Amino acid sequence: MRIKFETKIDNLPKLKATMAQIDGKSVSVGVRGENAWLAGIHEYGLKILVTEKMRKYLASQGLYLRAETKYINIPERSFLRNGFDTNKKKIMKDVRILVSLAVDGRINGDDILNQCGAWLRDAIKDYAIELKSPENHPFTVERKNSSNPLVSTGDMIDHIEYEIE
Repeated sequence: MRIKFETKIDNLPKLKATMAQIDGKSVSVGVRGENAWLAGIHEYGLKILVTEKMRKYLASQGLYLRAETKYINIPERSFLRNGFDTNKKKIMKDVRILVSLAVDGRINGDDILNQCGAWLRDAIKDYAIELKSPENHPFTVERKNSSNPLVSTGDMIDHIEYEIE
């Protein structure tokens, strides 16, 4: 018995061209612009030394610190790293669909990178909005009229973007 194999459509050159477009590039997702510093504080937390000037200011605002309080701790609320870790399996599954579209020649490398960036950006934004723990201090909740730890004005989350590098 003999089997004869004939390729009628050879998409390998298109796929190679698409992969060449992607080669050496990456997608970076993060908070861009003037809110990047705030994202860093939330992502890793911060320990702030309490000065006398700060102690007096906070007291004038209604927050009286105990004499033994030396630091104010802003807890880690890792929304970028955990948002990625939580969603990477789903996004990688979706990337397989993009690669199959590239094999068919229906999308190019830039399309793949842009779609991956958009999916990841949106997933991280959703994760940040839904994050509830650790909770804000009651003083903070009162000041911003919200118990959502990462949402106050929405500016930080609005500035989560992706770049192709």
